[in-house]
Formats: sequence, C-alpha cells, structure tokens
Amino acid sequence: MDATILNKNRKSLGRQTLSRRDWIIASTVAAACLAFPSAANAQSGSKSTQPKENEDTGLFRIRAVLEVNGEIRLKSQSTDALSKSGKALAAKTAPIKATSTVEFDEQFETTDQLIGCRSYQHFHEANSEIQIDRHVTKTSLRENCLDIVRLGTNEGLVTASPDNPLFAAERDLIEGPINTMFLDQILTDEEVNIADKWTIDNDVACRLLSMDAIHDGKLVVCLVDANKEKAQLEINGSISASVRQVPTTITIEGKAQLDRTSGTISWLAMNLDETRDISEAEPGFHVVAQLKILRSKIESMTSGLTLNDVASRVGNLNSASLLQFQSDQGYYRFIANRKWSTYRDSGEEATLRYIVNNRVVSQCNVTNMIDYEPGRQLSLEGFQADVRISVGRALLEIVESSERISANKLRLLRVVSRGSVQGVDIQWVHYHISNDNGRRVVLTFTLNEANLEIFAEEDAQLAGSFELIDWPTKLDAKSVESAAAADNATEGSKSLIVPNTKTSSQPIRPKMAR
Repeated sequence: MDATILNKNRKSLGRQTLSRRDWIIASTVAAACLAFPSAANAQSGSKSTQPKENEDTGLFRIRAVLEVNGEIRLKSQSTDALSKSGKALAAKTAPIKATSTVEFDEQFETTDQLIGCRSYQHFHEANSEIQIDRHVTKTSLRENCLDIVRLGTNEGLVTASPDNPLFAAERDLIEGPINTMFLDQILTDEEVNIADKWTIDNDVACRLLSMDAIHDGKLVVCLVDANKEKAQLEINGSISASVRQVPTTITIEGKAQLDRTSGTISWLAMNLDETRDISEAEPGFHVVAQLKILRSKIESMTSGLTLNDVASRVGNLNSASLLQFQSDQGYYRFIANRKWSTYRDSGEEATLRYIVNNRVVSQCNVTNMIDYEPGRQLSLEGFQADVRISVGRALLEIVESSERISANKLRLLRVVSRGSVQGVDIQWVHYHISNDNGRRVVLTFTLNEANLEIFAEEDAQLAGSFELIDWPTKLDAKSVESAAAADNATEGSKSLIVPNTKTSSQPIRPKMAR
C-alpha cells in the first residue's frame, strides 16, 4: 500500500501579529482531546481544485466542541493592595469550567500575507456555558449575527458581523481556539512516509492558534498510518509564546485525519494545557482543554451567499472593529473599539479601560447620576463648574467646551480639561449625557497627554453611540438579592464574562451619584 503523502503546493504564510480573543476567557481556551471517535468522511462528490499560486480557497462545513477545566487568576483591583507583612497580595484564583459548541459553513481565501486573508462564516449553532466559581453565564449568538466575516489586517484577524456589532462574549464564542481557515497549513509540501515527522512553521502556528509570536519550542506532526483514502497524523509539542503581548506556555497533544482525495484535514482532536499570565485586559489562567473538530468539503454556502457578497456589507476596518457593550446593572449601552475592556461595573459606577499592547492608554469612569425631573437639563456652564470642582487643585485650564444632540437623541455636554498629577500632564474629557426624561450619566476619560495620539477620538465614538435604557418599573426583594449576588460573583472577573444578552433575571436600579 502506498503510504506516501504529498500535500498540495501550499506556501507558508508570513508572520503577522494575530490579535485574537483570548480563547479561554469567555468562550475560552483552546483545546484538547483524549481519543476522538471515528470522524465522518468528507462529503462524496466534493472536488478538489488546485489553488492559484500564493492563494488558497475553500468551502467547508465545520463543527467544533470545546470543553475547558482549570482556574483563572485575578489580580487585586486595588493597585496598592498589600498583605500585613507589606508584600503585594498574591493573585486570587477561581475555578473555571466551560463548554461551547459551534457549527458553521466557511468560505475562505488565504494568501502568503495575513493582509488579504479573509473568510465568511455562516453559523447554524453557537452556544457556550461558562461557570466561574458558582456564577454561570450562558451565551448564544444572536439570530441577526449569524453571518460573520473575518478579515486579515496589520493588527491581526478582525471578526465582524456586517449587520450588528457583536458583544465581546459573542466574539469570543465564535472565534474559538483554532482559526480553521489555516488548518490545512499544518500539512507539508514534501513527500513523507509512515513515521516521518515535520515541524509546523512558526508563522503557520501563530495564525492557527492566534498568537503574536512563538519565542521557544515547536509543534511537530508525525504520519502514523495511511491508506489510499485517509492518513492519520499526530501533533505534539510545547511552545512559549505571546498573545496580545501577554506571555503564555502551551503543551499540545493532538490527532488529525487527512482526506487524501481532497488534500484537506477532515477532523482534528487536541489536548491543550495552557498557562497564561494576567494581563491588563483579562485574567490569567491555567487550563486543560479538549477540542474536537469535524470538517467536510461542501459545494456552496447554505445561506446562498458568497464571501464577496457578505464582505461587501462590511464598512471600513474601523467599523468592523467595533463591539457592543451593555451594562445590565447600569441600564445603558454603547458601541466602541474592541480595545476597551470593562474592569468593574456596580451599576452606579463602572470603570472601562482602553488597552493597547497590554498597556492602559486611558480609563473611562461611567457614573449614573440622580435623575432630574422630566424636562430639566444641566447647562454647559453648570457642567463646567462641576468639572472644576471634580478636578480640584490638579486643574490647570479648561481647554474646550461644547454641546450637541447625538444620533440617539441624547444631549451631550463635553468639556476638555488639562492638569497635572504628581508632575504628570493629564487630560480629562468629561461628558454629561441626558435625555428629556431626566435620566443622566457622566463619563470621564482620563489619559496621560503622551497618549493623546494613540487615543485619538475614542471618546467621541463611545459617547456618540451611548444609549440610555429605561429604568425597570418593578422592584422586589428577589430581584434585589439576585442583582446583589451577581454583582459579588462578577466583581473580580468582569473582563472575563459579558452578561448574557438574554438574561432572565431583572437587575435592580442602582444607587445614584449626586
């Protein structure tokens, strides 16, 4: 029996930093498997088309199941938290258990550079359940977000819904631990025999696992068995790498099956043991995960659409990079850059951080204010006076002031001030957002003046898209207790979990700041 396998003339992709979601966190982690049951054969009748030089295309039906167990590691929310002996407090830990299932059609195009790679995924199923300590969060991809486009950029792969901005939890759910458009890149262009091994190119491994770079170690593939139709592969290795500038170490043990007729991977099963450092945006973790992927060739997308059809509905890359944020306790929502992360949210107050390359560029404090009586509005002069009191002795000058009506029919007062704190030049951007019913929220963006160019106009996007959700009309003891328990459970892990958009419990109206 011929045991020689020759992969199609695929070319390795040049390295690009992949800014992918941290797949443990909130739909989490990547993957692993003990023994994978025998996989379904590739669809009969599928034809393999030789790709153009430097370009690869594909149409597949994919089903992936992920199971995760381990612990997350949270640093104290107080930057000066010390033990009685004066030493910094160790990170807190909490057990995590997560499962997710996704099934989708995928059409993709890849080139020898990440910029230009793109895929269209039409989802049939996407659900996850994450338990951290005793708090459980369930997430399902919304019906109006079933068409997804992934675009290669100079900052990595961007995942976008052409019709509605995704919630972070939805994005984490569908991005998954493996970028399936690059799965066939683990194959070799060389002829190999049973027991032969080859090393996966680091550029390919980075794309496949959505990493910035691999600093040490390697992933090795071995051909363990083959016949005329199929070949059995093993994938093993340990690597030290970085994901969004955060160090991580991963040990992988996996198996895969090659459909020799189409020259593509038809199933993959992986055991993955990963330890990742705590970052500015997300908790660290140590997890063991199991991933199982079934993959078969198809003739066309079930939706009847093509990659070009759906990609044309995506605006520019800036709009594709936006996410939807919602405070179920604070009763507001907005659309903002995915580099924003919710650090804490008590309903009355919330803290957001704008993080670039694992460095905090700006912080935004959102404060629910005591309602005015309907029809009453704060004047711009009155808000300027409030700003002077709030900044206090650190204030050097009021740089500019303005007011306008947003697209959501809210009144926006904007005051920019600058000052100095412990010798560091600081700029504050203050917003007072209100409606005609007396509802009010104050946003305060704080940033070092050295970060003004990086921050650009992120405040305008966030504030301009801000929406105020009506307060609940009914309060009872159970809803109060439920909201309080949820707040306590998520205090340390807010960046890890986004509340389910279909929550069944009714949060309470928070206390109001004056």
